[in-house]
Amino acid sequence: MSMFHPVPPAPPENPRPAVVPPTGPDERDLLVRLRALHEAGRIKVTVNRAKLSHMDFPLGLEADGNRWAYAIVLAIVAIWWFLGMYAGIASAIVGFLIYQTLGQRYVERRLLARIHDKGLGEIDNWRKLWRFGGVILTDPKTGETCLGPEGRWMGFVQAVDAKS
Repeated sequence: MSMFHPVPPAPPENPRPAVVPPTGPDERDLLVRLRALHEAGRIKVTVNRAKLSHMDFPLGLEADGNRWAYAIVLAIVAIWWFLGMYAGIASAIVGFLIYQTLGQRYVERRLLARIHDKGLGEIDNWRKLWRFGGVILTDPKTGETCLGPEGRWMGFVQAVDAKS
Protein backbone atom coordinates (compact mmCIF):
# COMPACT_ATOMS: atom_id res chain seq x y z
CA MET A 1 0.00 0.00 0.00
CA SER A 2 1.35 3.39 -0.93
CA MET A 3 1.37 6.47 1.21
CA PHE A 4 0.14 8.57 -1.63
CA HIS A 5 -3.56 9.39 -1.48
CA PRO A 6 -5.10 11.02 -4.51
CA VAL A 7 -6.72 14.42 -3.89
CA PRO A 8 -10.39 14.43 -4.81
CA PRO A 9 -11.41 16.94 -7.47
CA ALA A 10 -12.66 20.30 -6.23
CA PRO A 11 -16.42 20.76 -6.33
CA PRO A 12 -17.71 23.14 -8.98
CA GLU A 13 -17.97 26.76 -7.87
CA ASN A 14 -21.73 26.95 -8.57
CA PRO A 15 -23.30 23.57 -7.91
CA ARG A 16 -26.87 24.85 -8.53
CA PRO A 17 -28.23 24.72 -12.06
CA ALA A 18 -28.44 28.04 -13.89
CA VAL A 19 -31.79 29.82 -13.69
CA VAL A 20 -33.34 30.09 -17.11
CA PRO A 21 -34.93 33.52 -17.63
CA PRO A 22 -38.52 33.56 -18.89
CA THR A 23 -38.72 33.51 -22.66
CA GLY A 24 -41.95 35.46 -23.15
CA PRO A 25 -42.49 39.19 -22.81
CA ASP A 26 -42.86 40.54 -19.31
CA GLU A 27 -45.81 42.49 -17.95
CA ARG A 28 -44.36 45.91 -18.78
CA ASP A 29 -43.64 44.93 -22.38
CA LEU A 30 -47.19 43.67 -22.76
CA LEU A 31 -48.59 46.92 -21.36
CA VAL A 32 -46.57 48.86 -23.95
CA ARG A 33 -47.94 46.50 -26.62
CA LEU A 34 -51.51 46.94 -25.30
CA ARG A 35 -51.17 50.71 -25.57
CA ALA A 36 -49.83 50.42 -29.13
CA LEU A 37 -52.65 48.06 -30.13
CA HIS A 38 -55.19 50.42 -28.54
CA GLU A 39 -53.77 53.42 -30.41
CA ALA A 40 -53.85 51.42 -33.66
CA GLY A 41 -57.51 50.54 -33.06
CA ARG A 42 -56.85 46.82 -32.77
CA ILE A 43 -57.93 46.64 -29.11
CA LYS A 44 -60.69 48.81 -27.71
CA VAL A 45 -60.37 49.76 -24.02
CA THR A 46 -63.64 50.67 -22.28
CA VAL A 47 -64.97 50.77 -18.75
CA ASN A 48 -68.10 49.30 -17.24
CA ARG A 49 -70.35 52.33 -16.63
CA ALA A 50 -71.42 51.00 -13.24
CA LYS A 51 -67.80 51.20 -12.09
CA LEU A 52 -67.34 54.77 -13.33
CA SER A 53 -69.27 56.31 -10.46
CA HIS A 54 -67.63 54.23 -7.72
CA MET A 55 -65.67 56.54 -5.45
CA ASP A 56 -62.75 54.09 -5.14
CA PHE A 57 -62.26 53.72 -8.89
CA PRO A 58 -58.56 54.19 -9.64
CA LEU A 59 -57.92 57.28 -11.78
CA GLY A 60 -61.46 58.53 -11.11
CA LEU A 61 -61.80 62.19 -10.17
CA GLU A 62 -64.83 63.53 -8.40
CA ALA A 63 -64.00 66.96 -9.75
CA ASP A 64 -65.11 65.92 -13.25
CA GLY A 65 -68.66 65.31 -12.10
CA ASN A 66 -68.66 68.05 -9.49
CA ARG A 67 -68.00 70.75 -12.09
CA TRP A 68 -71.24 69.87 -13.81
CA ALA A 69 -73.20 69.45 -10.58
CA TYR A 70 -72.07 72.79 -9.10
CA ALA A 71 -72.78 74.69 -12.31
CA ILE A 72 -76.25 73.15 -12.61
CA VAL A 73 -77.10 73.81 -8.95
CA LEU A 74 -75.98 77.45 -9.26
CA ALA A 75 -78.12 77.85 -12.38
CA ILE A 76 -81.14 76.32 -10.61
CA VAL A 77 -80.71 78.62 -7.59
CA ALA A 78 -80.39 81.68 -9.82
CA ILE A 79 -83.46 80.72 -11.86
CA TRP A 80 -85.44 80.00 -8.67
CA TRP A 81 -84.38 83.34 -7.18
CA PHE A 82 -85.14 85.48 -10.22
CA LEU A 83 -88.01 83.62 -11.90
CA GLY A 84 -89.74 81.84 -9.04
CA MET A 85 -90.45 78.42 -7.66
CA TYR A 86 -92.04 76.81 -10.75
CA ALA A 87 -89.23 77.95 -13.02
CA GLY A 88 -86.75 76.65 -10.44
CA ILE A 89 -88.42 73.23 -10.32
CA ALA A 90 -88.49 73.06 -14.12
CA SER A 91 -84.82 74.04 -14.28
CA ALA A 92 -83.98 71.34 -11.72
CA ILE A 93 -85.59 68.71 -13.94
CA VAL A 94 -83.81 70.05 -17.03
CA GLY A 95 -80.53 70.25 -15.09
CA PHE A 96 -80.88 66.63 -13.98
CA LEU A 97 -81.47 65.53 -17.59
CA ILE A 98 -78.50 67.56 -18.81
CA TYR A 99 -76.25 65.98 -16.20
CA GLN A 100 -77.45 62.46 -16.99
CA THR A 101 -76.80 62.92 -20.71
CA LEU A 102 -74.05 65.44 -21.40
CA GLY A 103 -72.41 65.43 -17.97
CA GLN A 104 -72.03 61.65 -17.72
CA ARG A 105 -70.58 61.49 -21.25
CA TYR A 106 -68.08 64.20 -20.34
CA VAL A 107 -67.03 62.32 -17.18
CA GLU A 108 -66.65 59.09 -19.15
CA ARG A 109 -64.55 60.76 -21.87
CA ARG A 110 -62.27 62.29 -19.24
CA LEU A 111 -61.91 58.97 -17.46
CA LEU A 112 -61.09 57.10 -20.67
CA ALA A 113 -58.48 59.76 -21.48
CA ARG A 114 -56.90 59.26 -18.03
CA ILE A 115 -56.95 55.48 -18.52
CA HIS A 116 -55.15 55.93 -21.83
CA ASP A 117 -52.63 58.45 -20.51
CA LYS A 118 -51.95 57.14 -17.00
CA GLY A 119 -53.42 53.64 -16.90
CA LEU A 120 -51.80 52.39 -20.08
CA GLY A 121 -48.67 54.40 -19.35
CA GLU A 122 -47.68 53.05 -15.94
CA ILE A 123 -47.76 49.42 -14.87
CA ASP A 124 -48.74 50.21 -11.26
CA ASN A 125 -51.79 52.19 -12.39
CA TRP A 126 -52.74 49.43 -14.82
CA ARG A 127 -52.52 46.80 -12.08
CA LYS A 128 -54.82 48.87 -9.85
CA LEU A 129 -57.32 49.33 -12.66
CA TRP A 130 -57.31 45.68 -13.62
CA ARG A 131 -57.65 44.44 -10.02
CA PHE A 132 -60.48 46.87 -9.32
CA GLY A 133 -62.42 45.48 -12.25
CA GLY A 134 -64.62 47.06 -14.83
CA VAL A 135 -61.94 47.49 -17.50
CA ILE A 136 -63.02 45.81 -20.72
CA LEU A 137 -60.65 44.94 -23.55
CA THR A 138 -62.34 44.15 -26.86
CA ASP A 139 -60.99 42.86 -30.15
CA PRO A 140 -63.05 44.89 -32.68
CA LYS A 141 -62.49 42.33 -35.46
CA THR A 142 -63.83 39.29 -33.59
CA GLY A 143 -65.85 40.89 -30.81
CA GLU A 144 -63.95 38.86 -28.19
CA THR A 145 -63.69 40.57 -24.81
CA CYS A 146 -61.53 40.31 -21.74
CA LEU A 147 -62.91 41.72 -18.51
CA GLY A 148 -60.85 42.56 -15.43
CA PRO A 149 -60.02 41.22 -12.93
CA GLU A 150 -61.09 37.70 -13.95
CA GLY A 151 -59.73 37.81 -17.49
CA ARG A 152 -56.12 37.26 -18.50
CA TRP A 153 -55.24 40.54 -20.19
CA MET A 154 -51.68 39.47 -21.01
CA GLY A 155 -52.88 36.41 -22.93
CA PHE A 156 -55.54 38.52 -24.64
CA VAL A 157 -52.93 41.06 -25.83
CA GLN A 158 -50.66 38.29 -27.09
CA ALA A 159 -53.54 36.61 -28.93
CA VAL A 160 -54.62 39.84 -30.67
CA ASP A 161 -51.02 40.70 -31.48
CA ALA A 162 -50.44 37.23 -32.97
CA LYS A 163 -53.40 37.65 -35.36
CA SER A 164 -51.62 40.35 -37.34
